[in-house]
Amino acid sequence: MLIGGCEMWAKVTRRTIAGLMVAAVVCAPTGCRQTGVCGKKMCSTGEVKISKTALQDKIKGGWLGKTAGVCIGGPTEFQAKGRMFTGSLNLYPRMDGGFGQDDIYVQITFIEAMDRELNDPDGIFAATMEDYGEAFKNSGYELWHANKGGRDNLRKGIKPPQSGMWAGPPQGEVSPASAHAAGEAGPKADAGNRFNKCANDIDWQIECDWVGLMCPAMPMTAVQISDRVGHVMNYGDGVYGGHFVSVMIALAFECNDVHKIVKQAIEAMPRKSQYYQLIKDVIDFHDKNPGDFKACWKFINDKYIKTAVDCSGPADDFNIAASLNGAFIAIGLLYGDGDILKTIEHTTRCGQDSDCNPANAGAIIGTMLGYEKLPEQWKRDIEKYPSNKYSHTDYTYTDLINSSFKRAEKAILQSGGRLENNNYLIKTQPICQPKMLEQYGNDPVPNPDFKCKLP
Repeated sequence: MLIGGCEMWAKVTRRTIAGLMVAAVVCAPTGCRQTGVCGKKMCSTGEVKISKTALQDKIKGGWLGKTAGVCIGGPTEFQAKGRMFTGSLNLYPRMDGGFGQDDIYVQITFIEAMDRELNDPDGIFAATMEDYGEAFKNSGYELWHANKGGRDNLRKGIKPPQSGMWAGPPQGEVSPASAHAAGEAGPKADAGNRFNKCANDIDWQIECDWVGLMCPAMPMTAVQISDRVGHVMNYGDGVYGGHFVSVMIALAFECNDVHKIVKQAIEAMPRKSQYYQLIKDVIDFHDKNPGDFKACWKFINDKYIKTAVDCSGPADDFNIAASLNGAFIAIGLLYGDGDILKTIEHTTRCGQDSDCNPANAGAIIGTMLGYEKLPEQWKRDIEKYPSNKYSHTDYTYTDLINSSFKRAEKAILQSGGRLENNNYLIKTQPICQPKMLEQYGNDPVPNPDFKCKLP
């Protein structure tokens, strides 16, 4: 059986596992994209050039954008369900609020798992899916939705990717996807259910930023790692949300046009997936109506609030599906037009998980702009807390920045890049979809849209 293009690996060695994930999840580098994400022809060199200083600046910008987004949106979380948030927003909050946010500290669990193995010959691919699962199983913080379901499964002895996947309800229960279609409540969770009923939810999308920030201009590498970690707690669109966001961050290292970033990153998801269809609808609406983000929100909300499958069923206007909330991220990005304050405000006003969504959007634009171009008040405030530790971790803000740079450098060199005269020359990569199409409520099938050739 194949999950996300990866074979079940219960009896496979660590080194073989790493090889399977690299080879099977997406595709092999082709040396260059036919056109760069910003329309630049790269096939003559097959490389993206970024200075060491610029790399550091963009990584810092990504984390500050993430922090600002979650701190701005935090007071509004789920206050607007099925409607826009119309209240006041403080666009210049205290940044120390980020140290207690699960949007960041949950990521550090997976960061630590990778960092423990980073000096292994397999480098960024040394930590296996089971390593990430073990780290997550042993975490001590409170969790909800797919994260909780995944960790509960891990603690029952259910290994990833089964811990996050749809595997069918017990006999006599109806699947969540069927329940949505019928307008009924989804199945009830109990100790006997060997599936994650929240697998389509937003969780991996929330906590995937670290992957994009370690994969500058390397979207294929971002999808490989996203696929491996995301299946610990999610499946299908729940995993694809991590692909979409982490690839946008990866592309933001080389492209300053957010519209092109969104339009390129959508190709990291199978075109038959509901998530892809949602984002395509946002893009198409924006292309025809580029000046009215409220009209775009209404179109998406009206069409998908009852059909974007999440764990809660369609009984009310609460929806925590990765796909619907990802659409709100895309609305903020496209209508924000590269302005980080406007982007975060638009994303927050779209409602639902309105701290997590602007946090992802802020990470993308923060990476694109870089730290030095972010609001001075944000920078002055975050710089007051260089030694503050994130909740449930030993990582300080400084540790997070420095470790992100170390992982990025490792990823560049491991993926065929090199350092010359304080400039990184990064080998360009294709944007590839997973080989398998996963959709909640269904077994995985070969992805009919998959075009990349394996070596």
